[in-house]
Amino acid sequence: MPAAPIVPDDLRTKLLRIRALVLDVDGVLTDGTLTFDEDGRELKSFDVKDGLGLVLLRDLGYRIGIISSRSSKVVTQRCRDLKIPDECILQGELDKASAFDRLVTRWNLESYEAIAVGDDLPDLGMMRRAGVGACPSDAVSIVKDAAALHLTRPGGSGAVRELCDLILEIRRGARADKPQEVRPAPSSSDGSVVQFPGSRG
Repeated sequence: MPAAPIVPDDLRTKLLRIRALVLDVDGVLTDGTLTFDEDGRELKSFDVKDGLGLVLLRDLGYRIGIISSRSSKVVTQRCRDLKIPDECILQGELDKASAFDRLVTRWNLESYEAIAVGDDLPDLGMMRRAGVGACPSDAVSIVKDAAALHLTRPGGSGAVRELCDLILEIRRGARADKPQEVRPAPSSSDGSVVQFPGSRG
């Protein structure tokens, strides 16, 4: 199993401010495979561990948002399973940066209080808007170059759970199986992105 990402102190500070997660779907919550049955109905596979990580954060008061350039009933159903409100599920969004702005405004948050996770070119706008841009291990090169946080797991195979556990660990110094109340985030106007050591800028 890959080692957990090393997080420098300056990035830890940014993660302490996080109050919301904004996620792409294909390549982040799934492995990016598109499967259709004989009748043309779309099928997707989701990692149950990713789902539990999101539930843990949601129950502690973190906002969860979905931004996808495609529209899928399967995604809608999965989000309902996770009790993500319909108004936080933005599908068919070609301008993800604008969609990201709408979400954080709806939540009455600043952009630096959200982390955006993407894996391909359409995700760059929202990742650059966010306080922290993150990507799964199998993201395309240009997204890896833009991401401050490189997860060690691929999309659809535990990358989101890895992120959730990392936020829980940094935020509270607690194990993911022992949730505690989240303290208010330190205020700051600095929303710049910090590159990981050894990552290309």
